[in-house]
Amino acid sequence: MAVDIDQFVDRYIAVWNEPDPVARRRRIAEVWAADAVELTPEARYQGLEALEERVTSAHNQLVRDGGHLFRSAGDATAHHGAVSFTTHMIPAAGGAIAWTGRTFATLDEDRRIRYEYQFTVDLTKAPA
Repeated sequence: MAVDIDQFVDRYIAVWNEPDPVARRRRIAEVWAADAVELTPEARYQGLEALEERVTSAHNQLVRDGGHLFRSAGDATAHHGAVSFTTHMIPAAGGAIAWTGRTFATLDEDRRIRYEYQFTVDLTKAPA
């Protein structure tokens, strides 16, 4: 299954930045499979309804009210139906990275996320 990885990551990130609830719902259904599972260090979300609630809550808190945007770190890689990439949350007005996350996801035959594992990257630890 060939995946245009940069396009996939752009679509993923656009979901989190999308201000319009109707467009966000549509984008979620395009990126995640109907029975998709997202796992974060704190929680488990399953199905499009749970994912929509999770993305909307994060968008409202971090983007709409928090003044941040998400962007790709440009390090996406993929093979055998899986993708891995890093995202940064930055102030919309510019400035230092406020949060970094690493995502690993497996895709279904329609190139939508089936399982997603999201990890927070500790920005205080320097790489070895």
